[in-house]
Amino acid sequence: MKLKKLSILAGAVAVAFSITPLAVNAQVNSNAPQRVSQANRQSPPDLKLSQQQISKITQIRSKTRDQIQAVLTKQQRDKIQSDLQAGKNPQQVFASIQFTQKQQEELRNIMVGSQKQMEGVLDAKQKKILNEWRASQRGQRKK
Repeated sequence: MKLKKLSILAGAVAVAFSITPLAVNAQVNSNAPQRVSQANRQSPPDLKLSQQQISKITQIRSKTRDQIQAVLTKQQRDKIQSDLQAGKNPQQVFASIQFTQKQQEELRNIMVGSQKQMEGVLDAKQKKILNEWRASQRGQRKK
């Protein structure tokens, strides 16, 4: 159970550092090259975000990144940066970091808060589309 929580946390932190959140990513050109690890995933839905929504989500991401950086030690930040620059898989990079219990809790709180803030930017229709897409992704992972 502890390993599963750590894996989920590592994935969440990796997303915050290196992958555009789904809402902003939905606006990106779908012809962009994909990493091998992303090849089997269905593309996020086109949420048709307004420029104001994109701006707010970008601000939330920036704040989240700053909060995460503040939780990590210098050694952890340096290792993450060098591994990501070397082209390693972000989820594996974060899974290899030894977070303290306090760091895990703080990072989890940051990620949950960030996700809620980003979802708060979306209107009801966009939330419905995103939730349906997430549900379909969960179904694919269980296969």
